[in-house]
Order: sequence, then C-alpha cells, then structure tokens
Amino acid sequence: MISFLQPLALLGLLGAAIPPLLHLISRRVPPLITFPSVRYLTETERKHSRRLRLRHLLLLLLRTALIVLIALAASRPVARLPFGDAHEPSDIVVVLDNSLSSGAVVDGRRVLDELVDRVRHVLDRTSSGDRLWLMLADGVPHRLSVPEARAVVDTITAWPIRLDLSEAASVASQVMQDRPTAFAREVLVISDLQASAFGTTESLVDTRVLFWGDAPHLEVNRSIDSAWSDPTIWSPEGQVIGVIGGSATAPATVSLTSDARALGRGFGGAGDRVVLPGSAQPGWHVAVLDLDPDELRADDRRFLALLATPAANVNLGSGAGVFVSEVVAALRAAGRVGNGPIVTIDDTPGRGTTVVMPPADQAMVGTINRELAGYGVTWRFGDVRQGEWRVVGDSVAANDVTVTRRRQLRGSGGTVLLTVGNEPWAVKERDVVILGSRLEPGWTTLPLTAGFAPFVDWLVNRVAARQVTVVSAAPGGSVQLPGGVETVLGADGVEITAGDGVVVAPQRSGVYYLRAASGDTVGALQVNPDPRESRLDIIDASDVTAAIGEGAEVLDSNAIDRELFSGAQRADLTGALVLVAIAVALVELLVATIGGGRSTEG
Repeated sequence: MISFLQPLALLGLLGAAIPPLLHLISRRVPPLITFPSVRYLTETERKHSRRLRLRHLLLLLLRTALIVLIALAASRPVARLPFGDAHEPSDIVVVLDNSLSSGAVVDGRRVLDELVDRVRHVLDRTSSGDRLWLMLADGVPHRLSVPEARAVVDTITAWPIRLDLSEAASVASQVMQDRPTAFAREVLVISDLQASAFGTTESLVDTRVLFWGDAPHLEVNRSIDSAWSDPTIWSPEGQVIGVIGGSATAPATVSLTSDARALGRGFGGAGDRVVLPGSAQPGWHVAVLDLDPDELRADDRRFLALLATPAANVNLGSGAGVFVSEVVAALRAAGRVGNGPIVTIDDTPGRGTTVVMPPADQAMVGTINRELAGYGVTWRFGDVRQGEWRVVGDSVAANDVTVTRRRQLRGSGGTVLLTVGNEPWAVKERDVVILGSRLEPGWTTLPLTAGFAPFVDWLVNRVAARQVTVVSAAPGGSVQLPGGVETVLGADGVEITAGDGVVVAPQRSGVYYLRAASGDTVGALQVNPDPRESRLDIIDASDVTAAIGEGAEVLDSNAIDRELFSGAQRADLTGALVLVAIAVALVELLVATIGGGRSTEG
C-alpha cells in the first residue's frame, strides 16, 4: 500500500502529456521537393528510417517517464514493506496487564514475569523516533521514553485491581489521534487474556490492536468472592458469611480473625457459603476472612468492617403492652438486653430511637401522626384493616407469622423491613421504627410463637439500634460516599477528601473509615478485589475480535515478532524515485547524443 505525504504534487503528472504532444507535432510532414543532387540520400534515409522511429519512440518513453518520476518524487510517496525489522517512526501504546490475576504462579514463576519479559522484548525493538506510551492496570497511558519505560517495568508488581482490556484498547487508540493517518498506530496488549477482562468497545479506526496470547495459564483457582457481617452491628455477637468462588470444588479451610484474634474456622469449595460466628469487644474492628493459599494468593483474603456494641438498653413505655414487657425481661435475663444504645418501645414516638406500635386508643392516631411529622418522619398510620396475612421480610423469626389486624402504613421514606399482603408492615425512617400491628394476640399470632423473643431481639439490637454505613468498592474504583461524610481515613492515617461526595478507592485492599465533619466515625469503606479477577478462563480469539473490532488480532510470540511495527515498516520512496529519474535522464541523454551523432554521420 502506497500513500503520499504531498498529494498535491501529483498534479505534476499532467506534464507527462507534454512529450507525446511534441512528438505528434514533430511528425507533421512539410511539402516535399526533390533536387537531383540529393536523390542519392533517399535510399540511405529509407535504410535508417526504422532505427530512427525506434529511437524517437524510446526518447518519447524516457522523457515521459522522467516527468512522471519527478512528479511522484515531489509527492513524497511512502510504502509499507512486508519484511525487515527497520521501521519508520510510529506510534505505539504498550498495555501491560499487571492486574490481580498476573500474580498467579505457574510452574514456579509468576505470570507477570512472563508478561514483563515480553514487554522488554518489545522495548528492544522500539526506536528513538517512535512515540511510546505505557499503560498499566490503572488504565492510564503515560508517554515515556524507552529508558523510562524500562525503569517502570523493572519494578512492576501485580496490582489488586481489574483492567478492562476493551476499554484500555479504546483509550490507547485515542491518545494517538493527534498525528496524520500516514503514521502507523499500533496498540500492543500484553496480558494473560482472561475472558472476564473483556467488555465491549467502539470500533477503533486506523489502529491495529495486537494481543499477545502466549502467557502461561493457571487451570484451577479458588477465591473468596464476597463476604459480609450479619448483622452489620454485632451486639456483641454476630457472624460473617463468606462465598467461595473459583473453579476448585474440593473443600478448603476458611478462617476468620479480628485484631489478630482467631474467631472461627470453616470449610468450603467453589460456590459454597461459609458461616462463621464470633463476638467482639465494643468498637470498630477489622475482620479478615482467609482461605487456604493457592497459586493466586491475592484473592484468598477479604477484609470486612465490624462494629460491635453492647446489647441494646430497652425502655418500655406505657403503650408497649404486657407481652412485650415479658419478652424483654426474658431477653435481659439472657444478656440480650443490656446497657448499650437506648431503644424505647411504645405507642408514641419520643426522643432517641423508638419502636412505635399503633395506639390502643384509636383517638390518638391523629396526635401520633402529627408527632411523627414533627420528628421528620414521612410515614403515617392509616385505616385499620382486618384479614389474614403472612409476614414476609428480613426477620426469619417473623416469617410466616399471621397478622389478623393492622393499620395501613402510608409513606415513602426510609426502608421497608417487613410486608403483609404486599403492603408495608414494618418500616424504619430516621431513628423511628413503625409497626403496623400491636404485638398482642388480637393483632398477630407472633406473641404466641417461639419466634417472638428472637423477633424482639432482632427489632431492638439489629434494626432500631445505632445505624452505620458500610460501603464496598474494588481497588481504584469510584465510590459515592453517603451524605455527611467529608473524609476517608486510610490505614496510614492519611485522609482522603471527598470531592462532591466521590472518592477513588485506595489500591490497597483493607478497611478505611468514613468521617463526618464533626470527626465522628460514621461508617467504613471495605476495599477488596473484584471477583472477576479470579475467573482465569482464557478468551477465544474470535471473541476478542467481537469485543474489540476487526482490527484486533491474538498472536503468539513468533507472530508478534513478525507483525509488530509491520504497519510502520514504510519506506519513503522519494530518494529512490530521484535516483531512478537521474538514471532515466542519463539514458535519455545518451540515446539522444549517440543516436543523433550516428544519424548525422549517416
């Protein structure tokens, strides 16, 4: 393929018509007068006429070719060469996928080490005239010289983040769009080619995307895909639930520690849930869920934020009822009601955290609704409904309990905790929990079941007690912080200030605390690897083309060596054309001189 850096000079090709025109004009035959003294030359002319016609035709071709060569040389043509290692200055973005999966160890060597070796080989072939960018797993291309790029790759480690290779190829293509299309553009992705690392992207115009497909592959991996505490606030007991991912179904040991103290152990394989109970002293804690280590260590650990408080201190108002009073006394005797956050159970809202039931006196409904509005709560007690409904929702103790009488709850704020007949039955907004029925047999069968005590325990220790926000994110991901949070406190004491309520999660996995303007800790940020990085299946070459576009190719080491910079292996043909033009001019001069001399002599 040939392109031209000065295409307007091709207009000079019109000059190639001049020699043929002159040749046609010179062929006009003037009137012929024969003198007796020159008759003897007629025979000689006839003998040499064939040679003269050939000479004229050759001169015509040489002069036409000379004009064409000069015009082409002025247009500065460049042509791609299918061979050779030398190349014209070009643009190349090298994407080194040092995401979490590159830390896997195969045959005693990290996958990342193989990737780095391939990048070094590419840098050896990069010339000083090339524009080079290096992109790592953070997805940001950096313009570097070859020595600077070598210094980076010599110290690179596997980062606990995920790189979307489709998006990376698109970003890499965009950084090279400031040069004319005559310059070659190539994106070279050095990766282990996880199928989970590919999304979709727009077609990349004028850019070749080459993927190196010779990275070693780990066949079996086990990971902790997710984990959470139940409840969020322990009082002071609770449990941690972990989900095992990966491709290894054989059970492995899962251990739970907090503040270097062992809390429990369990077993599980891929797809299993492991439940580990524990307890903690009051305050914030960092819990760590560990899996038996395998060849990919970075996904065998998960961090969680735990907040432990003493069991709630329950105050009973006059409207709580005898059944609630009896079960609270039993919970206090069992240690499930203590000196922790104060929770009031009554049929009217009050200061602090309150569980509000419908009043026994119907005449008080309007007054209570006005008091709820005064506390900034949007929910209201509505009309009484009679019937038979099953309770559905978060509390296992209340599931399948029958409700026979209830007041409709009308509102839109907060959180719906339990429903009956697809309508809210228990809701929470601000520090107020509202129940649609009184906890008495005339309203529900709950006080007559074995689940009544666990339900009240759930109500006061999990739902009504102090609320905190726990946000989860992957390293390097964007995090929308809850309202009122101004800073994120890192493990090293460095504060990350939220801009418009958004921060970038640290690249180091762990627990980071959310601080309000008052300095109070109001929540936590849990940073853990994206579970997709633990899916190590390799993508098919055809799927790469579907994800990236027709310009994408998956190549092995030999093919990469052959194809790399092939788009930039161009020759500027100007010099060659000038040399050919000079040679043609010399031949034309020689033909004109020798041919003309012989003609005269004859």
